[in-house]
Amino acid sequence: MKLKYWIYAARIHTLPLSFSGVTLSFFISKSRTNVNIIAYILCIITALLLQILANFSNDYGDSITGVDNFKRIGPKRTIQCGFISLSEMKKAIYIFSILSFFSGFFLLCETILWKNFFIFIISFIGIFICICSSIKYSIGSYPYGYVVGMGDLFVLIFFGFFSVEGSYFLYTYTLCIDIFILSLSIGLLNIGVLNINNMRDLDNDYENRKYTTAVWLGIKYAKLYHTFVISLSILLGIYFIFLNKKTIYQWFFFIFPVIFLILHIKNIIYMKEKKLFNSELKKLVMLTFLYEFSIGISFIN
Repeated sequence: MKLKYWIYAARIHTLPLSFSGVTLSFFISKSRTNVNIIAYILCIITALLLQILANFSNDYGDSITGVDNFKRIGPKRTIQCGFISLSEMKKAIYIFSILSFFSGFFLLCETILWKNFFIFIISFIGIFICICSSIKYSIGSYPYGYVVGMGDLFVLIFFGFFSVEGSYFLYTYTLCIDIFILSLSIGLLNIGVLNINNMRDLDNDYENRKYTTAVWLGIKYAKLYHTFVISLSILLGIYFIFLNKKTIYQWFFFIFPVIFLILHIKNIIYMKEKKLFNSELKKLVMLTFLYEFSIGISFIN
């Protein structure tokens, strides 16, 4: 039965990264104005579809280039292991591209179409950019995930700015500097997730000409880079809470996940075996979700 392999290929453990950003902005928006719950639901569906599309595309692209091989330390991929064929995965990529498009289109119709047609057109183009970016990370003649810094930049844009600031705009029809700061904080945490993945597979990526930031920096400086992005994320979060502080409970909700993030940094710095990066990757995914949820829930009146 192939259903379990498709679920595995979707990388369920990464999906909280896609819907936590739109949920965080929903909580904050709801504390400031009336929010269309249908818009929130469509945001979640669209974000999940795009994340699964990206994961399927990564499985397909890394298999073609040879990055997914049995030297790789990370979890085995479905195409690599023969559970799903290249043609089957290619069809799934087409299907999720179409599903992502229609979900995003319905979202824009629900939120923007009757309010500002020009912004609707710009946002409509944005849907195509999101879909293409989900695919082109690993697929094509020049996948941007194989170029130094580009993967990090696109993660910052899509999991930070688009996820938090973009969804906040769809909920409230406004852009705010404090939400921009928060979106940068969230984007940096997601870069941290990508960086752990790249540190873990550094040697294999280098052999297969996948030049990630970790490959370019080397393991020592990749750990320092990791420390920097997580620390900067925390500092930006502190500034956001300072700008929006209403009660002491907001600081309590914020500090709780930060304690674990600091412990995570310590673990990364002193980590010797690359296999241990797998557990820290999953941990940072859940800490990122907890960080976003804690900030968001502190805004509920």
